[in-house]
Amino acid sequence: MSEQRFPRAEFDHRLDRLRAAMAERGVELALIHSPENVCYLTGHETPGYYVYQCLLVPASGEPVLLMRETETVNARIFSYLNDVQGYPDTVDPVDATLEAIRSRGFPLTTIGLEERSWFLPPLAYRRVRDALAADTVVPIDDLVARLRLIKSPLEIAAIREAARVTSAAMEAALATVAPGVSEREVAATIFATLMREGSEYLGMEPFVASGPRSGAIHASWSDRIIGENETVLVEIGAAVKRYHAALMRTAAVGALPDKLQQMADVCIAALTAAVEQVRPGNTPEMVDRACKAVIAEGGLLDCYRKRTGYSIGLAFAPDWGEGHILSLREGEHTEFAPGMVVHVVPALRQVGLGGVGFSETVLVTPDGHEVVTSVPRTLVRRGG
Repeated sequence: MSEQRFPRAEFDHRLDRLRAAMAERGVELALIHSPENVCYLTGHETPGYYVYQCLLVPASGEPVLLMRETETVNARIFSYLNDVQGYPDTVDPVDATLEAIRSRGFPLTTIGLEERSWFLPPLAYRRVRDALAADTVVPIDDLVARLRLIKSPLEIAAIREAARVTSAAMEAALATVAPGVSEREVAATIFATLMREGSEYLGMEPFVASGPRSGAIHASWSDRIIGENETVLVEIGAAVKRYHAALMRTAAVGALPDKLQQMADVCIAALTAAVEQVRPGNTPEMVDRACKAVIAEGGLLDCYRKRTGYSIGLAFAPDWGEGHILSLREGEHTEFAPGMVVHVVPALRQVGLGGVGFSETVLVTPDGHEVVTSVPRTLVRRGG
């Protein structure tokens, strides 16, 4: 049984590019622990990534995928690799990694090791680093990150489908919003629509926040009942083949206070200005500046305390974004190139009053950009 998400040639191309980057850095063996990077290079995916797993990539020859023994079934279903090794729950996974290196005679001169993987805790990182009889251990977090930044046509197709599912869930969520409806009911509609339309398990839960709760970032659903004259902020990110597309919209229930209405108008204008800067040759800092210029002109910079967005694509929980690869913020000068995908997401919040937010998932094209999410960029009016 095989459920590989992409053809073998796609993974071969990714591996060839990694090995070229390793050669430039003089790395003879790369040890990769981040679940996104393991999936990107091999196709292996599992919700069990919270348990130690490691992809060993030598400069030449067959890579090795090491993981908890019970997870090897998933690896043989989703991965193209032949050398899949499991360790029993009674065996220390770091010891298993060292044994895998020794038994295959992998070179130990210069070894690349991720330093920023969330799922290689400090204790395991130190043990792996200290136990390697290598002349040099070098960080390689940027090697795969650079490869993942520009998406292939197959990756873009998955993101497009995720954007379709996200947009359908957003439309359903906004249609559910009404006075007297609970945030939980809106969230239930989102989850049901995501699953029916084709989403897999999510990199991050949807966010549904109404009234004063919408003034807090990452406030998700509660039992609160939606009232009159307030906003409901919704953010959703569907997953297809582990690739995500995210979208934020805001509904106005009844007549909004003047400040909230102004925040909504300015936020939409800021999003439009920011998206216009997403094009080849421009930089994330230019997007961030365009967004903040509109917000400053509206006198609302005190309500904006965040970056303007981030790269988005392949992800596992706890995050659907690739902000560690690229963020839309001051000081980020990487030039946009065709195939990059970003989530542009300005949001304005005032504690005690509420918040508004509008976003788009945007593909960089050869001559500009394409917004792949498809819900109208307006403040949706409900009730009142």
